[in-house]
Amino acid sequence: MSLFKKSKILIIGDAMLDKYFLGSTERISPEAPVPVLKVESEILKPGGAANVASNISSLGQDTTLIANIGIDTNGKILKKLIGAQKINLISKNDKKIKTTTKSRFISQNQQLIRVDDETNDKINFLMPSNIESQVKKCDALIFSDYKKGAQNNITKLIKLANKFKKPVFIDPKGDNFDCYKNSFCITPNRKEFENIVGKCSSNQDIVNKSKKLITKLNLKSILITLGSEGMILVEKNLKPTKIEATSVNEVFDVTGAGDTVIATLCATYLSSETKDLKFAAVVANIAAGEVIKKLGAQSISEKELSSKVYENLNLADEIENEYFSKLDELENFDRVISNERDLTKILNLIRELGFKIGFTNGCFDILHRGHIQYLDKARKSADFLFIGVNDDNSVKKLKGKNRPINSLKDRINFLNRATLDDAFIMKFSESTPLRLIKRIKPDILIKGGDYKANQIVGNEFVKKNNGEVKIIPFLKGYSTSNLIKKIKKSIE
Repeated sequence: MSLFKKSKILIIGDAMLDKYFLGSTERISPEAPVPVLKVESEILKPGGAANVASNISSLGQDTTLIANIGIDTNGKILKKLIGAQKINLISKNDKKIKTTTKSRFISQNQQLIRVDDETNDKINFLMPSNIESQVKKCDALIFSDYKKGAQNNITKLIKLANKFKKPVFIDPKGDNFDCYKNSFCITPNRKEFENIVGKCSSNQDIVNKSKKLITKLNLKSILITLGSEGMILVEKNLKPTKIEATSVNEVFDVTGAGDTVIATLCATYLSSETKDLKFAAVVANIAAGEVIKKLGAQSISEKELSSKVYENLNLADEIENEYFSKLDELENFDRVISNERDLTKILNLIRELGFKIGFTNGCFDILHRGHIQYLDKARKSADFLFIGVNDDNSVKKLKGKNRPINSLKDRINFLNRATLDDAFIMKFSESTPLRLIKRIKPDILIKGGDYKANQIVGNEFVKKNNGEVKIIPFLKGYSTSNLIKKIKKSIE
């Protein structure tokens, strides 16, 4: 069972391209006393804020990245890498922007040199015109500051996020943290932290200085990463937590570990029903411990991290019990949903369990073989099928004054039996089910007939929310209207 539920996370910051040149060094250059690297392979990865976005996406989250990326060769490579990871990139084209690129030359697992290709000019970070809309619709915001220009907007962004009550997580840089005032959580490493508060002689000293910084900047929390010594989480008005490192003896490359920490911290916090930042920090610590075993800026998958967390925290039995408890609770609900409260509980349980929701609708006046076949296929298309049924007045408006033949109560009862009590059914009174679709937010919108996807009510909304539209062809020769005509003809 996954630890993560899907959230919309907005990342804003300094994106860059990471290049790794791997090879062998067997001789010294005759030109200077340096080794000659014979390059045997090249690895390209998203770095900086783009690596944070990569980590967020790999945890199954709906990921949007706002970053300045040039239209130069390295910029095109970086954009392609970002696109391949299903990250929604917002970046204005500007010829003046040079894509920051870091090239690392490695031999026998040893970095020989790093070459940074970037501009020293002050960059004006280009914020999209719809930034307020982007902040409003996200569940949380991560600001990845590498002091390449994005920090110029941070104060306004924090104010905007707080306006819409969105938590702001910040990976800070520089010698002044005043611009991070009023944010939810900052995640400096020890060097970055001591650069602001001064040298710390002990963990208690770190805690004391963290509390003062929290008060000064009006922060909710600080998570200080300490490398091989783990992490310290200090939350406003709560007891501090020391978290021990998990991979002290297996460190290969710490590049990008901070990106993994802030990404996992945010995603886990949003997925926690109780918004438990301490648990989120523990999970982030485990994630960082895994990525430093690998070369370069790495991300960890939702499945791999969930497995590692269960393994490290012995959560398997607890999670399994919770899973089946929620499944039992879901099974106890009446399949005919009659009120908003039950609908909310049912949808929340299904989402927490990680199941996919399908939705279809219709009048279903006189059920026939075509309906049964269609409903069978619809049920198999998702983990849970929701069926919207037009009420009697709605059917009358759509089909004529002599319809429906069967009352709403009877039609729902027939549907319940036809789906083997395995679909959630609810009525709607409008001419279309758009309101219901927006309320349920299905992963799969299902419709029968020879429609095209763009003709189906709700298709734009479902696709916008990363869902899909599925069309199931009707069984030829079967329709309620034809059945009624046949019955009338047999009576005449």
